[in-house]
Amino acid sequence: MTKGVKSILIATLFFSAMNVLVKMLSHIPPVELALFRSVFTLISCYLIIKKLGLKAFGHKNPLLFLRGLFGTFSLIFFFTSLHYLTLATATLVHYITPFFTTFFGYLFLKEKFYKIQWFFLLICFAGILFTQHDKGIFNTFNIHNAGLLYGLGASVAAAGAYNCIRKINLTYNPNVIMIYFPLMALPICILTLFINGGFIIPTYFDWFLIFLMALLTQAAQYFLTVAYQNEKVGNIAVYSNLGIVYAVFNGIIFFNEIPTFYSWIGIFIVVAGIFLNLFSAKLLGFIKVIKNDFV
Repeated sequence: MTKGVKSILIATLFFSAMNVLVKMLSHIPPVELALFRSVFTLISCYLIIKKLGLKAFGHKNPLLFLRGLFGTFSLIFFFTSLHYLTLATATLVHYITPFFTTFFGYLFLKEKFYKIQWFFLLICFAGILFTQHDKGIFNTFNIHNAGLLYGLGASVAAAGAYNCIRKINLTYNPNVIMIYFPLMALPICILTLFINGGFIIPTYFDWFLIFLMALLTQAAQYFLTVAYQNEKVGNIAVYSNLGIVYAVFNGIIFFNEIPTFYSWIGIFIVVAGIFLNLFSAKLLGFIKVIKNDFV
């Protein structure tokens, strides 16, 4: 097992636990949670960087700022989707990120992308809509529609961030890359809260959950950064899909979010689409072999 694969397995486990905590903190605005998390990330990354004797802000590579910007919007959008959707559905939407990651990798990193992958993406969309068939999403615009849109936005932004990490590759220590997230997130979150208001003072128990959330997210981001620095963006995605399994069972255990019959079918369709995408190259090679055998 490579270093990248080991890192993504650890990151997925930490992210699944973090999602549970964010869901528990649904009474606090998502931007506020992102703000608290950013403060923790800034302090911890800076202390580690200083201890290692590294330059805190690298060489001001524009890709570092861009990674921070994409990461900020991905985090805010994903936290918002967790407020509106069940844990399983919000996670399902986020796990179509590899499609956009692969496509951006094709556009900017010259990695392979097959046209059939668009079809697999449509399969995933169909599965997600299937999980929401009883939410009235086709009749009117409601919180479930909003949750899906926020989740989709989080996936696109995350794909942009992952490709920035891949482009940067091993140039910087992971903590140097990570510190650019709070540098972008802090002003954006503060400005948003100032304009929109709605700041809620957490209780003592909320502060405890927020600290755990920030700690888990920091650890998850570190291992995620290591994973994408050491592997091609498509190679490790298959292992990150364990997060879907975690989300389903965590939703049942912690929030009594028991999937309906149609939701299980939708989950199966999404997972099938994701795996078809991950193995699209082998699938196309297999089809080509069969086609040649009949010619």
